[in-house]
Amino acid sequence: MVVVVTAGLCIILLTLCTHASEFDRTKVDGFINSFIGCRTNKNPGLAASAVKDGHVVFADGYNVSDTMTRRPVTNQTLFGIASMSKAFAAALMVKQLRDRKLSLHTKLSDLLPEGFQFSAREFTQYATIRDLMTHCLGVPPNQMIRLDKTLTRKKAASNMHYDIVSYLSEVLGGKSWENLIRENFFVPLGMIHSDFLSTVNRTAYDVAHGYVKDALNGGLIQVPEELNKHCTVYIGSNGIMSCSEDLTKWMLMQLGDGRSQSGAEVLRASDLRQTHIPQTVIQSSTVEKNFHRPLASFTVTETGYAFGWKTGHYKGYQMLRHTGTTFGYSSLVTLLPDVNIGVFTTMTGYDNGYIGRTLLHSYLLDVLLGEEPSINETTVCSYPEPWYPDKHSTPKPINKRIAPGRALSQLCFTSQLEYGIGQWLLYPTRKQDTFVAEAFGLLYKIKDMRTGLRFHMDTPSPVTLVIPSFETLDPPVFERISNGEASTRGT
Repeated sequence: MVVVVTAGLCIILLTLCTHASEFDRTKVDGFINSFIGCRTNKNPGLAASAVKDGHVVFADGYNVSDTMTRRPVTNQTLFGIASMSKAFAAALMVKQLRDRKLSLHTKLSDLLPEGFQFSAREFTQYATIRDLMTHCLGVPPNQMIRLDKTLTRKKAASNMHYDIVSYLSEVLGGKSWENLIRENFFVPLGMIHSDFLSTVNRTAYDVAHGYVKDALNGGLIQVPEELNKHCTVYIGSNGIMSCSEDLTKWMLMQLGDGRSQSGAEVLRASDLRQTHIPQTVIQSSTVEKNFHRPLASFTVTETGYAFGWKTGHYKGYQMLRHTGTTFGYSSLVTLLPDVNIGVFTTMTGYDNGYIGRTLLHSYLLDVLLGEEPSINETTVCSYPEPWYPDKHSTPKPINKRIAPGRALSQLCFTSQLEYGIGQWLLYPTRKQDTFVAEAFGLLYKIKDMRTGLRFHMDTPSPVTLVIPSFETLDPPVFERISNGEASTRGT
């Protein structure tokens, strides 16, 4: 009998050891370091973490948070997580709605102060909280509106709907969104390092500098601090800064029925599930264009949008996922609820098409699933080859020697364009009354406009200017007004 028990204990111990050894940190670190090594001029700093079955598997930092001082990234280094902030905004909103006995179908006009309005009267009158959190109003993104100097959270009635959600949370909660997030999530979850673009103290915290690509000359450019500070109006869709250590606590709560690691209820399980249920269909997504068989070695699908989460599948496993991209930062969180797995990565620099983030997550998810990774240390650097050729092209320098078809004075504009904190110099193209623009000031080498700006002279006065680079599908139209400035009309 003793022998049998002993043998049983040996079997149990062997099973535990085998389970623990599935995640080989040496191999994982080798893979991540290979990724960084072949993206030296793309992503100088990176942090990653993973959770499984209610436990933290790892949380670490890689390379440097500052290319000048060479300060290393740790698991407490803060990065901007951009649109990953939406899941926090959604969780806070559903919690507030329950407390106030309100519905997701409550109309904004019943809750927001008088004077708040969209550009369309119908939206102002009928839009609901659900409409905002599912991005289904059909308003163009208008991302460049974030450069406007006059905007406040109350006035941010654009397609950055989660910023309106955060403003509504302030109305309902009577406090700043930052304080509401701290009280409802950061403190109870023990996310002691996390902060916000609006409040972070770079002298007291370990904060990674944001970097963007110098498209023409190669290398990286540090994002001016003033630029990221300006974007804090859009707090609910862009404003949180966090680290790989703190994000493990957020992921564990998402996978653990709304409870913290200590078992305390942070969000009711029914409310949490509500944020995960797909509400609208995603017709197509960037990640699906780059990652599907037989084009790639594995398939990622994004088929629906919940509240602050995209829903879909990774290799057939049900998936919750959301990217975050802002000036200088690129993040991604992936949850596989059915197998209790979560992965988070964040990088400084740039990651076009979410390719780098998706490759990192594929490797880490495969390791956690106990499967042979579809991506290895070689293919993470060669991707998209050997599966398909890389179609990336380097933009050509702006041709500054083309003579304008007519003087800008005839168009009632000068050679310099300003919109909010953005400044550009206009250069004519060979097409009549069409220009490209080179940024200077805060947006220098960050946001040139190479999709032609078009002046229209064949319309009733005043002259109008259409800027497709601001919004491709539905470009804003600016018209000259009496004081010599321009105003926008339409959307």
